[in-house]
Amino acid sequence: MASDKDLNGRTNLKDEPTLIGAGQVQDGVEPEALDDVLGDVQQEDYDILKERLSQKEAEAAEYLDKLKRVQAEMENFRKRMLKEQEQIIQYAAQTIIRELLPVIDNLERALEASKGDVDGGKLLEGVELIYSQLKDLLARECVEVIDPLGDEFDPQKHEAVMQVESDEHEENAVAEVLQKGYELRGRLLRPAIVKVAR
Repeated sequence: MASDKDLNGRTNLKDEPTLIGAGQVQDGVEPEALDDVLGDVQQEDYDILKERLSQKEAEAAEYLDKLKRVQAEMENFRKRMLKEQEQIIQYAAQTIIRELLPVIDNLERALEASKGDVDGGKLLEGVELIYSQLKDLLARECVEVIDPLGDEFDPQKHEAVMQVESDEHEENAVAEVLQKGYELRGRLLRPAIVKVAR
């Protein structure tokens, strides 16, 4: 690149590239032609961007549709589960009641048979049969009897109604069981009502 100095000592650069301004000409390219070229490039970019935007909008609409379907399915599932839970709660006693029906039948038969029984032997036999059936039914349902006579008083399983003097039992032991308690699979159904020795 060559340079010359003018009379004032300023340096004139030769072969320096010049910037193209509006309305200027370089290398024989007319400004209108250059604007057309730039316009074509911008139009192509615009068309590409518009096409991409359309694709993304279509994808977004598809995802939104899928999301709405999943939400609807989850809502239906939630309603179905609630309905099933209500039915389970509503009919939870159905099995045990069905098994109690034969017990009621036998009780009715025992009462009917006792009408002509002077000494009550048939009634006693019928009641014993019913009692045995009930105990078997409770055992099948994993119900355990709490009969704590002589055991140490346990406030978790026993309910004391009074303290009594007792020579037969140690202090704080159950001296008498007024009503047996019951547990279902380790969960207390009813505490045993007891008298406690002091």
